[in-house]
Amino acid sequence: MTLSVLDRMTLYSQQQYRQDVFSFYAETLEDVYKLFRHAAYRQFTILMHGKLTARDRRTVPACCVKLIREKFLSLSGQYTGFIPGEGPVF
Repeated sequence: MTLSVLDRMTLYSQQQYRQDVFSFYAETLEDVYKLFRHAAYRQFTILMHGKLTARDRRTVPACCVKLIREKFLSLSGQYTGFIPGEGPVF
């Protein structure tokens, strides 16, 4: 998990790809950490469940969420949390 989910270079390269595709760039340190958190959750989900469809959402275990939030803190202390999709939640 440390290399594939918490490693900054792994997440950075993934974010660079997504920025090229979606043209979203971080403007503040808070944005950078938010992008890293999102990338880490996405990496964990892909690692555990493979590629999911847009409607298929999976919860990330609390222990992993805790590690990701400790590594990439929200400077404001506010986190989005899990947002359920239209399909079933596993």
